[in-house]
Amino acid sequence: MRHVSVEEWKKQFDDALIQRSVRGMIHALQSQSTTHAGTARAQVKRTAIYTIERYFQSELDTLFQIAIELCKSKNSTAEEIGSQLLVPCYHLDPCKVEHVLQDLADSPNWEVREWVADACGSILVTHFENFYPSIHSWAKNESENVRRAVVLALMYAGKSRNPQFSNRILNILELLLSDRSTYVKENLGPFAIGSALIKYYPDEVLAWLRRCVLSNDEQVRWNVAMVFHAAVGAHYALEAKDIIDILLKDERPYVQGAVNKALKNIRKRCPEYFEPFSS
Repeated sequence: MRHVSVEEWKKQFDDALIQRSVRGMIHALQSQSTTHAGTARAQVKRTAIYTIERYFQSELDTLFQIAIELCKSKNSTAEEIGSQLLVPCYHLDPCKVEHVLQDLADSPNWEVREWVADACGSILVTHFENFYPSIHSWAKNESENVRRAVVLALMYAGKSRNPQFSNRILNILELLLSDRSTYVKENLGPFAIGSALIKYYPDEVLAWLRRCVLSNDEQVRWNVAMVFHAAVGAHYALEAKDIIDILLKDERPYVQGAVNKALKNIRKRCPEYFEPFSS
């Protein structure tokens, strides 16, 4: 498809918006697709989301219909935009929104999965009580893509630092600590917890890790250790010395591999952790 200028695609998009033509919107967006990703640039997608939301701000039912059509279009750019447009429409039909997002969370396109996880996190922040039971059930989904979306959605919700969320976020993540999927575990201990949640809820997360590390499941302990492999997590090493001491006594190679990675990062980020051993 011919790549057109920014001014031209915006005119095409605005014309499609006035005509309420989802097909026309997608056609305009495709003119901005990059060769390496096959989807429009993030700035283009954000502009499209803002434009659609603003145009239909007083017609929420129409916005919802357009969002659903975009999500079901089989076009990756449209699916990403549609997932975000479902956020302000969640209350209109929670079951339908959740069904559509769960399907897209298992998309073969990694970019779509990222945008959907972000949308799920936003819905959790604004509709925590209603959406939480579904996220809880998704944690047991057979698809590793869906389970990984749960991890990211909970991390994004935690960014709100709402104290009422912390324990329930951790309760779901605890279900996933023993998950052996590479896609899940790499986004859990070292990323969602170690790079984000421990910063958002330090006291709650450290108390939770003290309980989790008592598990004999080596995947659980791997995740606990990898929290401190993250740059943010390493800064809590002194406060977590009792947790790390338990991990150091676990002789299983899988656990020790994670512990060694954590100690290497702790030495760089929190050298004072090693001071008692340097004399």
